[in-house]
Order: sequence, then C-alpha cells, then structure tokens
Amino acid sequence: MRKSIFSIVLLLATVLGASAMSVTTAPGELSKQVSDKNVTELIVTGSVDVRDFAFIADNLLSLSLLDMSGVEVEAYTCRGDECYFGSRSAFAAGELPQYAFFGSALRSVTLPAQLSGIGEAAFAGCSALEAISIPESVTTIGENAFNSSGLKQVAVNVRQIGAGAFADCAQLASVQIGQNVLSIGDRAFAGCTKLTTVGVPEGSPLHSIGEEAFMGSALASFDFALCPNVEKVGKWAFAGTKIKKAKLPESLADVPEGVFFGSASVDNISVPEYAQTIGDYAYYGNTSRNNSLKLPVDLSYIGDNAFEGSRPSYVVAYPLTVPELGKEAFKGMNGEHRTVLYVEKASIPSYQSAAQWSDFDIQDIAATDAPMAGADLAIRAWFDGSTLCITASDEIESVSIFDDGGTLCGTTRGNSCEVRIDTSAITSGIVLSAVKLEGGETRVFKLLRK
Repeated sequence: MRKSIFSIVLLLATVLGASAMSVTTAPGELSKQVSDKNVTELIVTGSVDVRDFAFIADNLLSLSLLDMSGVEVEAYTCRGDECYFGSRSAFAAGELPQYAFFGSALRSVTLPAQLSGIGEAAFAGCSALEAISIPESVTTIGENAFNSSGLKQVAVNVRQIGAGAFADCAQLASVQIGQNVLSIGDRAFAGCTKLTTVGVPEGSPLHSIGEEAFMGSALASFDFALCPNVEKVGKWAFAGTKIKKAKLPESLADVPEGVFFGSASVDNISVPEYAQTIGDYAYYGNTSRNNSLKLPVDLSYIGDNAFEGSRPSYVVAYPLTVPELGKEAFKGMNGEHRTVLYVEKASIPSYQSAAQWSDFDIQDIAATDAPMAGADLAIRAWFDGSTLCITASDEIESVSIFDDGGTLCGTTRGNSCEVRIDTSAITSGIVLSAVKLEGGETRVFKLLRK
C-alpha cells in the first residue's frame, strides 16, 4: 500500500514537474531544447531569433508563464521560401517580432531586459494577460501591440506609442506616461471603457497626441499644464470621454474637429487663448452649463455644430472682426431666453447683422466685469463709484491700472483676496486692470466706469 501511494505521488510530481521548464538556447534552437509541448511555464536564457518566437507561437499553446528576461534577441534574415509572422523577410536585433504572441493564452510575460522595440500586434488579443513590465530599453511600441489584451494597468516610458497600441483593452483602468514619451499614436487608448486615469509627469516632453487617441475611454481628466511641449492634438482625441474640463494647450492655433465631441461630463469649456479656428463638432454635446464661454481675439472661424448643446451663462467674443460660422455652430444655445454675448462696442453692429450671431442678446463688453484676456472665473472686478473692487479665490499679489490709451496709472501691492483702488485720477471712463494672483499668471480686465 505504501509503495502504491509513493508511486502515485512520484507520478504526480513527475507530471507537474514536466509542466515547468528552464532552458538555455541559441538562435533557432529552442525547438530542440523544449521536449514537452504542453509546458505551461517556461524560463528561457541565451539567445533567440524570430524562428524561436514562431516555435512558441505555433507549438506551445498551453503556455501561460514565459520569462525571457535573460534572453538576447538576435537579427534574422529569411532564406528562400522562409516566412514568419507575415510577409517580412528581415527581423531586427532587439525587437519582439510582430504578431509574436498574438491571441495567446499567456497570463504572465517577462520581456528581455535589453529589448528595444515591441512589434505590431505582438500581444494583441491576449485576453488573459493582465500585467506586463516594459523594460526601460524599449523605445517604440508598434501598432496594436496590446490591442484587446487583458491589461489592467500599465506604465509606458517609450518614445513612441503606436497607433491602437492599447486600444479596446476592456480592463485597462490606469496608465502612467513616462518622462521619455514623445508621441501618443492614433487610437492608442481608444475604447478603453474603464480607463479613468492617465498620469503624466511634470515637464513631460510629450509633443503629439494622435487622432481618436482616447476616444470612447472613461478618462476623467488630462492635465496639459504638465506637458507644455504639446504642439498637436488630433481630431476626436477626447471624444466621448468622461472628461470634466475641456481644456487644450493655450498655444494651439486650431481646435481640432470633434476633439471633445459627446463628452457630456464637461463642466467647463476653455478655448485656447491663441486659437484661430474651432473645428466642426469640437465641443458638440458638452451639455453641462458653463459659467461663461470666452472666444479668443484671433478667432476667425467656428465650424459646424461646434458648440451645439452647450449652455453658458454668457459668451464673451474678443474678436473685433466677426468670426465666420459653419452650420448651426451654436445650435440650442439661444432658445426662448437668449444668451448674452459681450463684444467691443464698435463691433456690436457687425455682430448684430451677422447670421447666428444675431441670435444672441448682444451687449457692450466694457459695461461688464468680463475679463478681456486669459479668462479666469476665480477673479471678479467691478466698480463701486470710482473705486475699482477686485476679489479673487487666491491671494492677490499686485494690481496695475491703465487708462484706455495703455498708460500705466499706478500699481498696488496686495496681500489678501480683496483689493480696492481709487481710480478718480483717471479721466477716461475706460479702465484697464492687470491682476496678478500669488504665484499665478496676470489677468487683464477692461471695465467701463460709470
């Protein structure tokens, strides 16, 4: 009896032991080293090339754990009719080949420590793969590399994140963008319906976000203040997200088509200060009520349905020349109660005679406390007789006042959240006020003193 039990235990140990292997190989020799094609855990050291990745993909269908941290990937050029992973004939050293683990059952993968690139669709469809550590040596992630995989979180510190690299990862909840990332490709994180957080390091060199990059994700915010080098944001980049603040880099000259389309959670629309055009459907469906909507001074065109659905309490248009409008640019904004539009007094007749603009209740901007530039809802300025009153949510560092000719009439230092200034010495009715908050930017107000 004891002998029988011992034999069964020994047999089980042998069977279980056979499911895990550790091998050292040379390029093209892995098939000779792995004797059990039902192996579930495999540790590989030595050197491999595309032939070895093809062997794993075609034969080790039960593999769930693969450790290649001690592997070097060698270059390989196909000979004769040889063909691996598509039509390519040459595979570079240091690169995980395209489609290498496409649709596999892998749950855990440790990549080669000196890997330089991850090929197209290398882990696409790997629904069991929940986590992966991408080595610092990797500079590029190819198109659709992890598309529709089971990843739940990932840290990415490569120069280029390829198009669709992490698209449709249904379980992906958080992403950390590293200090080396320069570009995020088209649809890189599109369709990640649980993705709420994307971390970006302060001073990030990121300069490009592709079209539809985060479209249809659950992204709640993206702080462009942390990545001051962004020069391009693609069309529909944040469409259909849960983003709260529709704010792009101030330096952008063009607001992309559909960039915040259908992002119904938006509670504040902030048009870039230097924007010259706003694309079709840019802010379509941002239905939450803004305190205000500021249109920058150089704006010349607003596209079709760009602001359809938004309902600001008022609109301030700084351009002296009336911007051209596409079809139904402000659809739904002016119903039974028309929205107030503040413009320069000299431009009122032009706005009143222009189609769609004439739907607003147009008033002189100088008669309001609306800021003339760098609109900041945290600051308010108004007159009490000849006394200029300014309040802010943060401590006021200084206030400078000018007459309508731009001549400096005085500067007052502040040390609280409220400042009152006597402007009786200024003979003109128009007063310009430059307000600087502690540690913040300067905001300029133009007011009419009655």
